[in-house]
Amino acid sequence: MNSNRHATKFVISIVLLLAGHSLAKTGNSGAVATESPPAELIESWIADGTLSTKLRTVKTLNVEAAKVLVKHKVAVGDRTLDLPGLTSITPEVARILSFREGGEAVGLHLDGLTTITPEVAEALATGQGGGLSLNGLTTISAEVAKRLSGVKRKLVLNGLKTLSREAAVELAKHKSKFTLTGLTEISDEAAEALSQHSQTMLLNGLTRLTSASLTATVLRSNDGFANFKKVQTISDGVAKVLAEYRGTKPIELPGLTELSEVNAALLRANQKIVLPSKFQKPEQQ
Repeated sequence: MNSNRHATKFVISIVLLLAGHSLAKTGNSGAVATESPPAELIESWIADGTLSTKLRTVKTLNVEAAKVLVKHKVAVGDRTLDLPGLTSITPEVARILSFREGGEAVGLHLDGLTTITPEVAEALATGQGGGLSLNGLTTISAEVAKRLSGVKRKLVLNGLKTLSREAAVELAKHKSKFTLTGLTEISDEAAEALSQHSQTMLLNGLTRLTSASLTATVLRSNDGFANFKKVQTISDGVAKVLAEYRGTKPIELPGLTELSEVNAALLRANQKIVLPSKFQKPEQQ
């Protein structure tokens, strides 16, 4: 009986070893296998303490593997699930990773995904608390944005390089903290739509600030956290909004390269606005 038990354990060990080897194996082209690790392999990573390291190389997960992973995270009280290597995901797996019955709210980081379907976005919106990070997305459709607007936690889309008006209209409906720090420019139409967002919103990467309404929204919802340090040019309307700023912390504009004398005088009158030395009065330099 004991010999049979030992033989069975030996066979299982060999199977897990081969499974792990096949997942890590690369061919001459350098392509990495994209099959999900079996649930048993996830369990072995948990047992030997290598889970966090091994998860960074996982490209996709099946339902069984996702369930084992979430069950473990709940059991140990881990509130963060970081899967930076994940490049594809199904709606069912997205829903499993997002909803942790009986566990703490989870911060879900899926920054390896470069595109998601509306169905996956809707599944990810089922998560509660923590935060959802999708920094691998460089652009999103209005339909995906519509589904993501239902996310009931912090939404991080710092990889977005472009944002259409239609997508902005949908994202403005999101009801929690929202960050778009990778966006360097935004059209006035998209900015006007995004200005309807009612919660904390960070747009730290903007180099041009031309929408007075968006500027007012950012200042109002981010008192003490608004960051316009990369802004190089502003419109007259934005200058007027900044001139009226009465928040708790100064707004620094070290990146400004262009500013009319009229707007410079307007901003100098507000001690909460910190201008580059070349736009300050001679005695202030």
